Order: sequence, then structure tokens, then C-alpha cells
Amino acid sequence: MESTTKPIETMTALKCQSCNAPLTVSPDDVVIVCGYCGYTTTIEGDKIDNHFVLEPTVDASDVREKVTDWVGRGGKAQVTEAILRFVPFWVEEMHAHSTYQGYKKHQETEYYTDSQGKRRSRTKIEYEPIQGTFDENRSINVLCRRGATFYSQGELDKALQVTKREVKPFNYNSITAAEKNPLFLNSELTDADAYEIAETYVEDDHRSRADSRATEIWDCHTRIQKTGSYLLHVPHWLVRYRFGTETYRVGIDGYTKKVLKGEVPVTTAFRAAMYFVSILFLFIGTVGTYFVAEFLRPQGLEMLSFAVVILSLIIAAFAIRQTFKISSEKRE
Repeated sequence: MESTTKPIETMTALKCQSCNAPLTVSPDDVVIVCGYCGYTTTIEGDKIDNHFVLEPTVDASDVREKVTDWVGRGGKAQVTEAILRFVPFWVEEMHAHSTYQGYKKHQETEYYTDSQGKRRSRTKIEYEPIQGTFDENRSINVLCRRGATFYSQGELDKALQVTKREVKPFNYNSITAAEKNPLFLNSELTDADAYEIAETYVEDDHRSRADSRATEIWDCHTRIQKTGSYLLHVPHWLVRYRFGTETYRVGIDGYTKKVLKGEVPVTTAFRAAMYFVSILFLFIGTVGTYFVAEFLRPQGLEMLSFAVVILSLIIAAFAIRQTFKISSEKRE
């Protein structure tokens, strides 16, 4: 059977239908944004009209200042690269209606007087029928990169809280007027792919909410109707900076201006503390072993000596690992 998969050479040779510029396309891309004019199509050539964008609120100079302040350390961080990337999401809009049935278990203690006139207690278990509905309109953001390598993609996904009032129709000229060389990441999901993911998410969410209201749910049925969708590109700054001889990365939300995730240098004081801890526990292990061997061995506690050595070595090894760790990560 002949394969229908397009070879990489053919895909990278595609040209924009609007400006005839070469398109940079990977084998997984299914929705392509021209980096020269912004024209957006499917891999088959169908134009995407429902395309929106969150326009960046910070430029390269703002990002450099933000990173320098965030790192601190006397302003010694030197930003070497700041790249603005627009990350694609499909925003899937739907109406979801779920009905569920189950029961809630109640356990109570009741008191009674027995035949001999003594007061006693017993446990009483009751099963309360539970049923209910969820009926709501949902808007689910689906990240369109299956295996993206850009820094802090998960945090950008979590941070994306937008409405249609905050997004604007995609305008390439407006974006490039503010930033000359933005990078538009292509989508690796079709609208149908994203809707299937969003549909599963809503079904699981309704089931989870129903489970939280009962001891057991024996039936939960969800009906979902799609009401709309649009492709949304969200600005993300990937920044690299040098501190001493090492290079670190920081991911910044280009719309909210927040640091999503970043690497910070490990301080000299931290390294010194870890050296001290490792030496301390190596000393404790040595002295502890000698003590156990000399004073407790006659009492049959040979295994305690072995345990002291192992525990001390584990703690010392952890401290040494932290000592040589190049960087740590934090969020704003």
C-alpha cells in the first residue's frame, strides 16, 4: 500500500499562497502561518479565517529589564537572546449538559437502652440517593504543539485565561510593527483534533465533579454540542542570559508580563552550605559507625551500625548533588 505521508523535502518546499514566500514546515504541522505575511492555511491549502491573537504588551527592551530585575544579584545577569514566539492554541467553544446518579453514604452513631436498662451505642448506615445535572457553556484552550521544545510551554498553557473581548483578529502588520522578527509556531493539531481533546476534558471534568458530590456514581452521561472555535496565537518570550560562565533560560508571558518559569544561578552561599552538610554527615557516619561498633555490637545490634553508615552516605550524596547543581528553577 502506498504511503500518503508527504516527505519532508516536499513539505519544506511549500510556498505561501499569498506572497509566494517559502514556508518553514515540519512533518507534524497541519496549520501553517507564513512568517513573511501572516497568511494562515491548513497543510492542504485551505485558508484559516477564524484566526485571533493576543498582542504582546512588552517589547525586547522591557523583557531584558524584566529578566535583569527578576534575577537580581546586583544586575549582573547579561541577556544574550530574547525571542518572541507566538504559540498556537485552538479555543474550542461548546455547550455541555451532563446528568448523573449515585448515592451518598452516611454513617451515624445512635444511642439506645437495652433490655437491662443499660445505655449503648450502635453505628447506623444510610444510603442517600444522589442525582443532579451540569449545564454550562465552556471555552477550552487546547495547546497545539504535541512535542514542543520551547521553554515553559506547560506554564503558558496554565496561565492562558482569556475571553474574546481580550483577543483581536490576527493582523500580521500590526504585530510586526511592534516586533520586527516574531516567530509564529505552526499548529500540530487540526480543529477536529483539538475539539476531541476538549470534549474529553469536559466529560472527565463533569465526571470528577459528580464523583466529589457522592460516595459512588453509577451513571454519568454527557451531551456536548460544539458552538464555535478559533485559532489563537499567544505571545511568549524565550530569554537566555549569562551569569558568570553559565547560560540560563527564562520564559515570559508576552501578554501578562509574568515570568512563567526561569532558571536562576545557585549562589556561592548555597554551595558552601551544601559542602558543609555533606562533610558533616560523612563525619557523623564515620563517628556513628565507630560508636555502634565499640559499644553496641555485644548487644547484638550489628545491623544498626550498617544502617547508620547507609543513612549518612545517602544524606551526604544528596548534599553533594545539590552542591554541583548548576541552576534551580522558580516562578514569579
